[in-house]
Amino acid sequence: MATSYKILIDKLDEFIRKYYKNQLVKGGMYSISLVLLFFISISLLEYFARFESLGRAIVFYSFLSLSVAIIVKYIIIPLSKLYKLGDVISHEQAALIIGSHFSNIQDKLLNVLQLNKQYEAETGLSTALIEASINQRIEELKPVPFASAVDFSENKKYIKYALIPVGALVIILFASPSIITESTRRIVDYKTYYEKPAPFKFIIENESLTGVQNDDYLIEVKIVGDIIPDNAFIEFDNTRLKLDKEGKIKFAYLFKNLQKTINFRLEADGVYSEEFELSVMPNPIVLDFTVSLEYPKYIGRNNEVLKNTGDLTIPEGTKVKWKFNTRNTRNLKITTNDSTKTFQPSGPDQYNVSQTFFKSANYSIKTANEFLTSKDSVTYAVNVIADQYPTIEVEERADSLSSKRLYFRGNIKDDYGFRRLTFNYKKINVDTAKNHATEMPFNKTLTNDQFYHFWDLSALNIQTGDQIEYYFEVWDNDGVNGSKSTRTQKMVFKAPSLKDIAANTDKANTEIKKDLESSLKEAKDIQKEINELNKKLLEKKSLGWDDKKKVESLMQKHKNLQNNIEEIKKQNKENMFKQSEYKDVDERIMDKQQKLQDLFEQIMTDEMKEMFKQLEKLLEEMDKNKIQEAIDQMKFDTKDLEKELDRSLE
Repeated sequence: MATSYKILIDKLDEFIRKYYKNQLVKGGMYSISLVLLFFISISLLEYFARFESLGRAIVFYSFLSLSVAIIVKYIIIPLSKLYKLGDVISHEQAALIIGSHFSNIQDKLLNVLQLNKQYEAETGLSTALIEASINQRIEELKPVPFASAVDFSENKKYIKYALIPVGALVIILFASPSIITESTRRIVDYKTYYEKPAPFKFIIENESLTGVQNDDYLIEVKIVGDIIPDNAFIEFDNTRLKLDKEGKIKFAYLFKNLQKTINFRLEADGVYSEEFELSVMPNPIVLDFTVSLEYPKYIGRNNEVLKNTGDLTIPEGTKVKWKFNTRNTRNLKITTNDSTKTFQPSGPDQYNVSQTFFKSANYSIKTANEFLTSKDSVTYAVNVIADQYPTIEVEERADSLSSKRLYFRGNIKDDYGFRRLTFNYKKINVDTAKNHATEMPFNKTLTNDQFYHFWDLSALNIQTGDQIEYYFEVWDNDGVNGSKSTRTQKMVFKAPSLKDIAANTDKANTEIKKDLESSLKEAKDIQKEINELNKKLLEKKSLGWDDKKKVESLMQKHKNLQNNIEEIKKQNKENMFKQSEYKDVDERIMDKQQKLQDLFEQIMTDEMKEMFKQLEKLLEEMDKNKIQEAIDQMKFDTKDLEKELDRSLE
């Protein structure tokens, strides 16, 4: 019996749960209908009546209280009973509800519950009879579905009660939403005073009423309604000013140089707007700044401090230190090309920033605080002048007598100065030849200096055919990138070969012979003229004008001959030196060269030179006898000279 009875009780519990679910569904429909009906009613009432703050407070709390009561009665209580919180209907009450629903059951289910209580109270033989009676009735009740006594479909008739207020609300919201929205807003915000609707209203078109300190701010107002006033005014700080009319319904007012938050309201034809607040945010600005320039020590330039100068032209490696004085600033950002760094204050509204520049860049400055970042950034340029390579120019001149003696004159330039100057050379036709460097003096305090150098290659034991490469090199004093150097173009000294020396000697001898033969011919001509002049003077008693001119012409030819002989002597001497510069000259050749040099002396002896000087003086005195005597003593022995010349140049 226990098992059968337990099944019966479970079916009763199932019925009770379904019973309360049904109560919850029905209560939900009641709640929606009543709450919406009350909400629409108070919204309409407020829309047309426009209660004061107290009336709106009473309406608000009444609606709140009634809504809570309805929800508690129709939703909270059935929900709690569904989960068996609090008192719920007993099995006996459930049996009566079920018995009233099923005609074939009537009181049978209730009798089973009563017999069970009697069974539990009795002892002895009577219990068997009670148990048999219970089992009989349970068997009769098994086919009956107790839960079907609750019919959810019966709740459909209550849907119409919920749809009526829902439909009314939708219609109102579609036709005139302000009836619901405005009324609800005033009821909820019952503490705020609301003016009665005017024939027009003010609309602030600005996205936000937030300005920036020291900036201007334009209030843009639009008036909409059935009647549009001709003029509108703004009131703030006990001041009433007329708005600028920019159209039929548009007005504006410009607040200049904002300093603090401003509360204002608008007015037109006695109609006032609500009070607005124009919030003023502190503007982060740079008041001024100084720039300290720390130049690289090696350039020898004094450091500088500039004030409010952003664009800079500086040498490479200069350290730039900024000191910014600001106001209302929480942090400062400096963007250099594509890199942005944020700096915190080093003191009250003060920022110290430093950077060493090695290449040109643009940088911009932006300030910010907890409210905003400065709109405009100031962009400056840093033009970095790179340390240039030094320059060097050299002029070379060889000695007129010896090709082994070279003279150099040069000039060096740099933007900041020099560290080293050298003359370098090495033999290039020798595999093991080393480079030799000679330190050259220069003035370290100058950026443009001249230098001179004499190079005697005789000390290098140069042999015929040797080649020596040489150049000058200068280093600057770059303290940032390291010292840079510049070289002159490499030059090559080539010692002549024995073949070259022989060929040059032959060529020089030929030219000397040719020049000397020409001079001998000229000497013959002069001698011929002397003889002819001497004959003429013998036939005359005195010296005439033509004779004087003839003597002067003779003297000029003599001077020309003298110059030619001196030039030939010089060429011969150089030829002798060049032959002996790179090799030992045969003694026979040296004797010939010396005899040739003696020939020059014979052509133009010192006595002959002195005679021509005396003749020049006598010509001024116009003494025929003395001039004739002097001319008679002037004779050249050209035949012997020609023979000696041929022997010397063989």
